[in-house]
Amino acid sequence: MDARTLEIDLLIPDEESLILDNQNQIEKELLLEEIMPEMDKRDDFGIDMLFKVLLFMFIAFAIAFPKIHFNNGIYRLSREISHLEKQYKFLEEENLILQRKLEKQKFKSEVLDTIF
Repeated sequence: MDARTLEIDLLIPDEESLILDNQNQIEKELLLEEIMPEMDKRDDFGIDMLFKVLLFMFIAFAIAFPKIHFNNGIYRLSREISHLEKQYKFLEEENLILQRKLEKQKFKSEVLDTIF
């Protein structure tokens, strides 16, 4: 046998593999015939399903939006309170510094008055 006849023999399927392929094809068709009526009954993506999904999304948004809005409001208020507390502490420190300066000035004034 030369290489050319060997290639031709490999390309021609034998009778047994043809019978197996035919049986597999018949089994696939039988399974498909059994499944198709069930798949036709299930119309999962119709207008009703679309309406249900949109309604669910609207309800979820209606529930989540106020919560998000209130949480953002609380966050903004806490930031504002924190800013005001920092300003208050800064002003208290500045007040203490000014009081000390005033006490020093009063002390100098009293000392100078007693000297002269």
